[in-house]
Amino acid sequence: MTRTGRIAVAAVLMLALPALASAGEHRIGFGYHYWKTLDTISATDLGEIDDNGYTELVSYQYLPAGLMKWEFDLEYAKKGFGGATDKAYSPQVFLLFGRNLYAGVGVGMTKSDGFASGDTWSDPWYAARAGIELLLLPKIHLDINANYRADAFSDLNDAKSDTITLGASVRLAF
Repeated sequence: MTRTGRIAVAAVLMLALPALASAGEHRIGFGYHYWKTLDTISATDLGEIDDNGYTELVSYQYLPAGLMKWEFDLEYAKKGFGGATDKAYSPQVFLLFGRNLYAGVGVGMTKSDGFASGDTWSDPWYAARAGIELLLLPKIHLDINANYRADAFSDLNDAKSDTITLGASVRLAF
């Protein structure tokens, strides 16, 4: 893992751990994240990498008082995700603001044995997310969101519509 990656992981842990110690609502769930590669990537550049598909994810949210919430996700892709030709796991954390309508930013990394570089961990990537949460039944929430990922935090303000991905999760509050 690069120095930047270690710093990003340490920063996320330092911010997240105090929030988890206080009382608040907890939610756990599962979902899907649909993605599609950029139109500018040719089929020959992709090799064994899929140009669209979905990942499965397990999600945990912590909602302290107020409009802030933390979300911790672990995405799983069978193959062909994030530049990997093998299965991939992507731990990620988001800081979100709002309840029914929300937006926020996050950071994550991808682990796979299928990177062409031979590394098992990617560099950190950054994400912007906006979504809507609907209460389906008491304590059961449906989250539908749009996501944009970038290699640098400063690139989040240059989102283009052909790089926005869609996600959906169902969570149980306890």
